[in-house]
Parts: sequence; C-alpha cells; structure tokens
Amino acid sequence: MTSARTTAEFSTIVLRGLRGLRYRPPIARVLSIGLIALLVVSFEGAIEPSDAVAKSRHAIKKADGKNAHGKRAVRPARPAKIATRPAPRSASPGSLATVAPQLTRAQVLAYEPQRLARIGRHIIVGYHGYAEVKHLVEMRAIAGVFITDHNAKGRPASILKAELDALQAIRRSQGLPPLIIAADQEGGTVSRLSPPLQRQPSLSAIIAKLSTNDARRTAVEAYASTQAAELQRLGVTLNFAPVVDLKLDPNNRSDGETRLRLRSIAAEPSLVAKVAGWYCATLARSGIMCTLKHFPGLGRVKRDTHVTTGEIAASEDQLALSDWVPFRRLMDKPYVATMLGHVRVNAVDPSTPASYSKVIIADLIRAKWRHTGLLITDDFSMGAITHSPDRAGGAAVKALQAGVDLVLVSFNEKHYDSVMSSLLDADARGLFDQGADAASVDRIVKATTQRPTLMK
Repeated sequence: MTSARTTAEFSTIVLRGLRGLRYRPPIARVLSIGLIALLVVSFEGAIEPSDAVAKSRHAIKKADGKNAHGKRAVRPARPAKIATRPAPRSASPGSLATVAPQLTRAQVLAYEPQRLARIGRHIIVGYHGYAEVKHLVEMRAIAGVFITDHNAKGRPASILKAELDALQAIRRSQGLPPLIIAADQEGGTVSRLSPPLQRQPSLSAIIAKLSTNDARRTAVEAYASTQAAELQRLGVTLNFAPVVDLKLDPNNRSDGETRLRLRSIAAEPSLVAKVAGWYCATLARSGIMCTLKHFPGLGRVKRDTHVTTGEIAASEDQLALSDWVPFRRLMDKPYVATMLGHVRVNAVDPSTPASYSKVIIADLIRAKWRHTGLLITDDFSMGAITHSPDRAGGAAVKALQAGVDLVLVSFNEKHYDSVMSSLLDADARGLFDQGADAASVDRIVKATTQRPTLMK
C-alpha cells in the first residue's frame, strides 16, 4: 500500500497535468488525457476509486469543457446581477440598515401588488411618455402625476386634458381616490405650462407698484382667479405655488436655475404671508390646492439646489422671526400643502437637508408645531438629492419615515425605479411605522377628495 504522502503527491501531479490541458490543442488534449488515465489505473491502489473518478472527471470537465458523458457541458445560467447603490455614509438605526437592491421597472411592477400600491400612494411622478405613466396608474404604483414642460410643451390643452381624464377614469374604476394632478405654474419665469396655458407675470410683479393692502388683495385675487381657470382647463388639482421664500440680498446670489430674485414676492415676511394667503384662498375656491415653498426658506441660500444642497446659517430664532413667518401663518390652513426644500438648517440639523430630515420634519414640524397638513418634497430628481450620500432611494425612505406624505420625482424614467427599490425594500423589512403611514394616507385622501374650505 502506498503511503498517504505518496498518494497526495501523485494526486497533485495528476491534477496539475489536467489543469494544463486547457492550454493545449484539442488532439493533444485527447492523447494526454488517455495517458493520464493509464497512470491513474496503474496507481489505483494508491487512490480510492471514488476519489479518483470524481477528481478526474471534475478536472477533465474544467479542462475540456465536456461532461462525464463526452458531451459539451452546458453551464447553468448565471443569476442576473442586481446593481446596488453605494451604501450611505451613515445609516441610522431603523433607517437603511442595508443597501437595497436596484430593481428594474419590470421588477418594481412585478412586486406584490398590495405592497406596491401601499408605497406608490406616496409618489408623484413627472413623465415624458403617456403610455408609461398610464401603466403606472394601472398598476396603482403612483399617487399622482406632475404636468410640466417636458410632457406639455407643444401639445394642445384639449389633448392633455383628455389624457388626464383617462387616467382619472382608471382610478375611479379601481375604487381609489382621484389622482393628484400637480403643476408648477408660479407665473413669470416659472410658467411650465405656458403654452398651452396663458402666460402670467409673477406675483411680485403684480404687487410691485401697489401701495395699499386693498389694492394688492384685489390684484392678487384677480390674478389667482385667472390662473385657477387656466389650470382647470387641464384638471390640475395641486399647484406648486406660491413661492414664499423671502427676497433677501437678491443681488448677491449664485443660485443658478433657482433664480429666486425673480420669483420671490417680497422681503418683508408679513407682506409675503398676506399675498400668499390671498392667492391660496382664491385657488381653493376653484378646488385647487396651493403649495407653500420651499421650507425652511431659500432666501438665505446662496447655492442652486438643482445642482447641490445648500445651507442656512441663521439661528432658529432668526428664522422664526423672518423666513418662517409665511409658512407658520398659512401652512395649517385648509387646502394648503408645504413643500420641503433640499437645504440644511445648521442650527437644527446641520447634516441632513430639510426634505428628509427627521429632526426638522418629525421633531420640529410634526411634533413641536403639531402640524397635520400635507408635506411634499421638492423634486428628488434634483442634484441636491441624486448627488447626496443617500441618493434618491435612501433619501425617500428617510423622508417617509420622518413624516413626509408625498415624494416628488419629476423624471420617472431616471429615478422612479431607484426610489421605489429602496421604499419597497424598507417596507418589506418593516421600517415604516404603520400608524404614521395610516395618518399620512388620511392626509392625502382628505386633500384629494374633500372640497376646499375657504380660508379666512
């Protein structure tokens, strides 16, 4: 009997020879395999037959690509690779403990229907193709649609209205609340729906030459009445206006596309609150919800949040006496939503933008201020979110956990799948509080089904 050491050495020589066959021509492989087989047979007393056969077959299969029966081996299909986002730099307990797999659109829509609908009721999407958004509505995968220049430009109002009516008909057939039809029609430089809708100046231009509140109110109400009638032509139910960010230091800004100096109503908080209040009350009479934006205020922010996040260095007391005045006076009114901007408030939460900050949303707005109104994020397709450590998906999870009701994704083809991948994964792992989610859904349903109550 050959010693164990001799057996191991012989096995090593055989296996090395077999591995080397992959580099030889086919004919040489056959001859070499035959020679090695003879050596194995002559040495059969040194190696257990079962071991020799198993090892030889395995090595031959690797070297020659054939199975034990001499047929070309068919490799099992590899599972499709699922792309994942880089892990957030800091994941807090109860948040994203692991990185969610990046699902394709087909995988998102193939998710368990009840869970898909439960998460989808918190998402508003913009779109380019009608067929794509129609499918999302059919799958109960969204709460609303965002009508803007990239789906309205060059198209008649009648065609847009017919498409939106068809989407609402689908919702009715599903027994669901009406779809939110959102627009970004501020007037002035931000008139996303003009054309086909009538172009109007900004609110600041309307009041610029008026010196009394009576004159301002008359002008603002006439302006808002015209805008509401235009929005009704398309069936819009939620308008992302007015801008209540204060016009502070307008000539010392590098805010790029934000262009706040052209959009802000005024610098004086009380005047901004009055103008915004008249505007929102008028839209409410036509069944359209207004949106105060962009909390915590962009008046002191020097950077463009379309590209990167900004920050506010003022103290909480300073903000309470100025920037937050219009929000605090109006955000609890009926039929008023509040949009959360992608800026950090250093005095409150220096690490996380307000749009998904638990400290700002859950602790300040919901708990301290006892706010029960609708909260919607600014667009999660903006660079301040997509370039953040959390990315759109991680930020969306944190936003809903904190108490946001609706997440806006203006480019669904780019970011809807990543947002939904993270949200579905978080829901499957029980990361959302059921009681808080039920309260959020109640706020959304009330906003979409109840007639507006006129504001005093």
